[in-house]
Amino acid sequence: MSEVCTICGGLGLKVIQRPDGTQFAQDCVCRIERRAARVLKNARIPRRYEFCSLDSYETMHSSATKSVKKSLIVSRKFTEGYPIETSGKGLLFVGSAGLGKTHLAIGILKNLILERGATGIFWEHKELLENLRSTYSGRHAGAEAEMLKTVITCDLLVLDDLGDITPSDWSWDTTSYILSSRYNEDRSTIITSNLPNKPPSIAFDESVDHFASEAAQEAQKAMNRRTLGDRIGDRIWSRLQEMCVVVEMQGEDFRQKVKRASFA
Repeated sequence: MSEVCTICGGLGLKVIQRPDGTQFAQDCVCRIERRAARVLKNARIPRRYEFCSLDSYETMHSSATKSVKKSLIVSRKFTEGYPIETSGKGLLFVGSAGLGKTHLAIGILKNLILERGATGIFWEHKELLENLRSTYSGRHAGAEAEMLKTVITCDLLVLDDLGDITPSDWSWDTTSYILSSRYNEDRSTIITSNLPNKPPSIAFDESVDHFASEAAQEAQKAMNRRTLGDRIGDRIWSRLQEMCVVVEMQGEDFRQKVKRASFA
């Protein structure tokens, strides 16, 4: 059995007396903590990342590069200023794999849930789209709308690995709808991507051998689509520049350097 709160005796409310002698009831800290625990449980944070916090990031990356350390400073500043100073703006973490972008995003999410009473949810971009697509069958009527509502209306959305999917009109229309809806309602979004934050390339690509076969040209073009703008298109890329502060990270792959799998 859980212990009864010594402040409110389990009522969830405590009585506060004003200077003029009148009294009013407000939520006890135990109720606030229970609510935060429920919200955190529903935030879909993967088990692998349950330990993540801004403090643990600082400990793990104490010898990191200047840009990686700066990303932690920006993350702390964001949490300290939320929601007044952030004004609906979010963060876009970009950089190669293994720099801790997801760690920072989840650290921010947990901080705002536990310290600011925010609601939030974590979705890997590809997984979100796959789950939305799976709701199309008649057995799940209304499930897509309910899932979209949760993603769009929560205080903070973490969208992980943006651009790590095979492009299609449906996927980008859906992504654009989610981001635009959150932008219009001044709701902050934290995004991570392993692709560099560059606009789409110009239509004529000098690196493509125009005398090669059509299939070879397409394969070469695909290899060159390594920027976020190329992958997600100009419309979404432009919107991200307006709704998010870009945090560019550079350095060694922390997973390869420190967390390489072993049985030792």
